[in-house]
Amino acid sequence: MCLTMPYAAKAAITVLIIILLVLLLLYLALGFLFFFIALGSKRREDETIPCKNSLFERNKDNINLVNGYKWYDTTYHQEVTIKSRKGLTLHGVEFRNPSNSNIWVITLHGWTNVKREMSSYAMDFYRRGFNVLIPDLRGHGNSESKFVSMGWLDRLDVVDWIESIVKENPKAKIIIHGTSMGGATTMMTTGENLPENVVLAIEDCGFTSVKDIFTDQAERKYHLPPKLVVPVASFVCKLMNGFFFGEASAVEQLKKSKTPTLFIHGDQDNFVLPSNLDPVYNACAAPKEKHIIHGAEHAVSAYWYHDEYWQTIDAFLEKYLYTVKN
Repeated sequence: MCLTMPYAAKAAITVLIIILLVLLLLYLALGFLFFFIALGSKRREDETIPCKNSLFERNKDNINLVNGYKWYDTTYHQEVTIKSRKGLTLHGVEFRNPSNSNIWVITLHGWTNVKREMSSYAMDFYRRGFNVLIPDLRGHGNSESKFVSMGWLDRLDVVDWIESIVKENPKAKIIIHGTSMGGATTMMTTGENLPENVVLAIEDCGFTSVKDIFTDQAERKYHLPPKLVVPVASFVCKLMNGFFFGEASAVEQLKKSKTPTLFIHGDQDNFVLPSNLDPVYNACAAPKEKHIIHGAEHAVSAYWYHDEYWQTIDAFLEKYLYTVKN
């Protein structure tokens, strides 16, 4: 009896260690998988085919979306490229307004999307007499990168796009606009040392930080324990992409912002929850306004609540753009 108890105890300890190692390896594997699902390249060369189950596929019959695509496909535009600071080739399209305006809008798409899917926004800005630049953010559309950065590295690319506009037209007045990940990119960009040419920003349903959005998504969408999976994915992101999730914070960037910013969010958003709105709004050190669109789900405010969306933007432009001296 005395001989069998130690053996049984050792066997039990061995089994326990094996179980713990298997669980550890499982969570490591889940963390790696979560990173590659979320931040693996989303490049898509054919802009006319939306991602399966995307908001663009689900809303394909919306008249404002349809009209945007028609406008994009029939209005003269030209392809433009820049090199990122790490040598990636980044693509975009320019719509130069015949009004010869000095006002430029850089409009930024969301996660898994491409520049053509910002056509409705571009059309409405263009009809207001503005020039429009739509970049493919890194790892999307035709822009290079093995990984997506959820706005954090994109913010530096947007700065470079801004500089390319100012280099050509030193009198340019630039608006940054974005939805979802593009909204987060917009907010993150405003925390950089921007030229005075950047006169205002409009963010639509952006998130507080990469850590926050992935913590929420791990739990609600993938039903994974975020306290175990997200730190692993963040570490992989540091190795592969150069930053930890916690570094990529719109909240912290907004604390440094000098750019008047309009914050828009739908109160029925089930992807980037409406609870993201107040933290980013409160953090913003610049002049600011916010608008909640009642009934709007994620990133569809401009499609289903078109008049309210653009009336809100027009009022903001009247206050912060048209009063700016030339």
